[in-house]
Amino acid sequence: MKDFYKYLNRRIDLKSTYDGLLDYPKYVEIETVNACNARCPMCTINDWERNYPVMKDDVFKKISDDIISNKEKIKRVSLYRDGEPLIDKKMPKRINKFFENGITNTSIATNVSLLNEKKSTELLEAGLGMVIMSIDSLKKDVFEKIRVRLNFEVVKDNAIKFLQLRDKINPKCRVWIRMIRQEENLDEWDDYYNFWKKYVSDNDRVYYHNIFNWGGQLENYKSVEKSFEPNLPCVALWSLMVFFANGDVPLCNVDYNNKFPTGNIMKNSIKELWQSKILNTRRELHLKGNKKNISICENCNVWDEATGEELISAEYAEKVSISNNIIK
Repeated sequence: MKDFYKYLNRRIDLKSTYDGLLDYPKYVEIETVNACNARCPMCTINDWERNYPVMKDDVFKKISDDIISNKEKIKRVSLYRDGEPLIDKKMPKRINKFFENGITNTSIATNVSLLNEKKSTELLEAGLGMVIMSIDSLKKDVFEKIRVRLNFEVVKDNAIKFLQLRDKINPKCRVWIRMIRQEENLDEWDDYYNFWKKYVSDNDRVYYHNIFNWGGQLENYKSVEKSFEPNLPCVALWSLMVFFANGDVPLCNVDYNNKFPTGNIMKNSIKELWQSKILNTRRELHLKGNKKNISICENCNVWDEATGEELISAEYAEKVSISNNIIK
């Protein structure tokens, strides 16, 4: 059990104690819009059942005020989840609220198609702390097969222009350029990495994350690499709280239809939700090797370490699994 505690601290926050992880989430994801202009095969959008696409101001205020009051405990506030965040016309204003209240580590993850010069300028001037650009190929035909409905040239040009504007307007804003590695682009990594490294700064990151199975919910999922994640307690339960557009809090970022509800921010504070009986019961199941009792946890590999930089290795994950008698 102690090895699991060390593993969680190492993955989440080396400066924290295990009890510190249980105090308040280090990471928060706020889905202000549940809609997207793309239809990617590694996404579950065709299975979405929620029908509240836009977060109302009172819900955002409740969440953001709570976070601001506990800002010393937060490592990052992400204003996205399953939708494309740039569809939200209020995004710059919402980012700026955190920035003006001392939270500079905000982030969005975008497919880059809507990140034109005007939007880029607004986000950078609002104080955006980081943007994750999901760009899966440098080959037009491969990119447009993966990022259905998007135009490769538009996305590439938007990304390069954003980097140029970032250097002028808000140099502290970090850019992470991410490939979701899958069968279609398996042979591209070296060329991809070398291309984007020419444009990014030393504080940026170019990396890939292997395609994941959304807790066994992604149809036609094909793995490209062995995963150790199903053998380990999931870091999300000790690090991340997700808020959907109506204020609902699901089990985690994989529970896109809120099949395993935790509560709603309009009825409880973030701390009350984080320390709730239902979340602690789920954590206990994971620590005791019984995560299979939660169906979407059993084989989930969404939290496998990404590759492309020096992060925790698969070998370390395997060692922790073996030492806790999880791998037989």
